Amino acid sequence: MSLCRQRFAICTEYDGSRFCGWQIQPGRRTVQGVLQQALRELTNDQTLLLYGCSRTDAGVHARRHISHFSASTSVPVSKMHLAVNSSLPADLVVRRAAQVPDHFHARFDAVGKCYSYTIWNHPVRPAIGCQYMAHVPEPLNLEALKAATPFFLGEHDFAAFKDQNGYKRISIRRIDAIRLEVNGANVQLIIQGSGFLYHMVRIIAGTLVAVAQGKIMAEDIPALIEGMDRRKAGKTMPAAGLCLEAVYYDPPLQIDT
Repeated sequence: MSLCRQRFAICTEYDGSRFCGWQIQPGRRTVQGVLQQALRELTNDQTLLLYGCSRTDAGVHARRHISHFSASTSVPVSKMHLAVNSSLPADLVVRRAAQVPDHFHARFDAVGKCYSYTIWNHPVRPAIGCQYMAHVPEPLNLEALKAATPFFLGEHDFAAFKDQNGYKRISIRRIDAIRLEVNGANVQLIIQGSGFLYHMVRIIAGTLVAVAQGKIMAEDIPALIEGMDRRKAGKTMPAAGLCLEAVYYDPPLQIDT
């Protein structure tokens, strides 16, 4: 008896240090390429195509990245993550899988995302864990940084926080929350919003670092946003500090535990 083709969503975690980003690129090691091939072998379907919620750049990490695919398989969905993990490398793992409606799309159905950006603020660069953070040796005024975060909240045209080779023309986005978590030299920004432009989180992080260094005043942020001039915002921070923490759907997916 032939199996029915079904759609599945999977939640993956990966260390982006040795990947050339998420999206498939000929001759390069990518998350999509490695994961799609493993799923093809698991389902015995060489036509299987994997679609992701986000195309993270080279060096960017993810704790809960969502993707989807359709396939005919006898593997129980409750065991699918364990089955595919047996053939995945150490820096990529499927946390969980779930069957979803045929119309579900990991990218277009997402209603929000949450990213973290981690900075090591110490004169001496880190050795252990350096691939998960950006090193900023100069002292940072974290109170000034914290005072600048509310200016980013709400819906704005974030053209000033998009790298010029970003493919999206419409640059209006909504930021719902920004919080700062500090543990000694470890400084982490948590940013949640409706969606983000190309390098947007890394540029916001760079702008907040500039505020903490006294190069940009916190009260100048609204004019900077309104001016939509990328040259006046902070630098694009390194990829290593960025991690996709969560992707939100309505109704919620039960695969992000």
